[in-house]
Amino acid sequence: MENNVLLKTSAGDIDIELWSKEAPEACRNFTQLCMEGYYDGTVFHRVVPEFIVQGGDPTGTGTGGESIYGFKVGPDFCEELVI
Repeated sequence: MENNVLLKTSAGDIDIELWSKEAPEACRNFTQLCMEGYYDGTVFHRVVPEFIVQGGDPTGTGTGGESIYGFKVGPDFCEELVI
């Protein structure tokens, strides 16, 4: 699995570093959906300047979404990555 995904937006590109060893299910799900074009045309539904952007929900609300596994993928937490 690649270690990075390049997200192209109307505001510029974002290089996303994936931690596939630490969060394998989430990374595989995200990567597969990217390759299928699932996120094409979606918007960032939540933007907090200097903190976070959230997107990828086709409804644009943060309440929808799909998983390659057929169920919602829970968070993959790795203590070494928690700040």
